[in-house]
Amino acid sequence: MDISISAYKNSMQQININTGDIVYAAGAKAGRNGSYILNINGRNIEAFSKDLLYGSNLKLLVLKTNPLEVELLKQQAGSLLHQGDKLPVKILSVSNGIFSVEIGGKLYQAGILSHSGSARIMAEVIKTEPILTLEETDISSKQISLAAMAKEISSFNQKEAAAVLKEFGAIHLSSFMADDIKKTLKNSGQFFEYKLSKGLSVEGDMKLSAYIQQNSSAESAISKLQIANVLMGGDFFSFFENDELDFNDGIIRVSKNGSSYSIYIKMNFTKIGETIISIIKHYENSYLITVRSKVNITAELSRLKIKNCKVVWKEMQEKDEDFFQIKKENLKEMNGFERIG
Repeated sequence: MDISISAYKNSMQQININTGDIVYAAGAKAGRNGSYILNINGRNIEAFSKDLLYGSNLKLLVLKTNPLEVELLKQQAGSLLHQGDKLPVKILSVSNGIFSVEIGGKLYQAGILSHSGSARIMAEVIKTEPILTLEETDISSKQISLAAMAKEISSFNQKEAAAVLKEFGAIHLSSFMADDIKKTLKNSGQFFEYKLSKGLSVEGDMKLSAYIQQNSSAESAISKLQIANVLMGGDFFSFFENDELDFNDGIIRVSKNGSSYSIYIKMNFTKIGETIISIIKHYENSYLITVRSKVNITAELSRLKIKNCKVVWKEMQEKDEDFFQIKKENLKEMNGFERIG
């Protein structure tokens, strides 16, 4: 088999061109045996045409796919796009609801009416002026819901949320006992809707307090935490405050491992810096406590004697801190939304 034909078929499969599609070529140059080499979506594809295709930013109609045959379409001044066009779109970034997109090798700023959160979509052109407006096609209600959730999480700021939620009963170090933590988590706003649906008491609930005080920032922060904790699949994420010892307020994450739980705490000590402590059940009645920091405190930890606990030090890595990043944790499996967040 001819090598060029083999490569042509492979490229066709990769960009998924079908008869009747409208495609956009960033450029065209002469091929061999009367063919043209088109740059479509960053790939050089061999094609045939009765039109003269030398140039750039060409709008083409696919007449045949094997071999590829195209027809040059008339273009409106200033735009290659027309209302009703359905075409592949690569989303590069988004800012304040406006997307930077690549279509046929050309960059545009566009609004997208409905978006699944994917970085590569098929979309229909709704209008071209005053700003290009697209609407994703073949989008399911589940994808729309995921995109809405991803949008909420992508704008989540841990420090701002922690500062707001402290007013509504964040866990305090002085009450860091099992029963106090359970009570605090129960009233953290995470279970507010569940309590309402079951007719349970919502007295002392953080979300109820936010509603009563009409604190929209607190309502938003709690809602984002609710979404994050649901997406983490059983884990629980919250904040705790401290005004007595030599470190700033911290973050706590509780992870379920089978029938037991592991606790991860992140804080910033004055002398040691960023520190992460994990408490994991080791054997039947013993625990492994791992302290991660940039500063080596092996000698200091070796002097600790905690009943039924083994304490070790490890150097902190970037991936350890990522464990506490809600955005990274919850967007990585949501249709590639993080790539454009």
